[in-house]
Amino acid sequence: MNVDRLESGAVTVLRAAGDLDEEGSKELRLSLGGCIHDQRTRVVLNLADVNYVSYLGLGLLVERLRHCRACGGDLRLAGVNLYTQRLMRMAGVIRLFAIYDEEAVAIDSYRKAA
Repeated sequence: MNVDRLESGAVTVLRAAGDLDEEGSKELRLSLGGCIHDQRTRVVLNLADVNYVSYLGLGLLVERLRHCRACGGDLRLAGVNLYTQRLMRMAGVIRLFAIYDEEAVAIDSYRKAA
């Protein structure tokens, strides 16, 4: 998995590409952990180029969502494919996340909430 980090004002955008499996989870954990360490807890995770999400990867998303919220931020998702949405629904975690079709709309949602 490859994760690119961009800053858009007070929002950090992570663009992930590849599979969010055991190996991909390690890379994403480091990227999200870096955001939290840098006190950049208003995060948009763009999953448009992620083909596969394992239960381990899903667990990581829930874990990091809780960390962001505990620090006064949020983890919002963009570009989530139907497979991942179904997985999230089956696991009972889809309602935990704000999910947007497009990255720009997810970024803008922080501005509207401020």
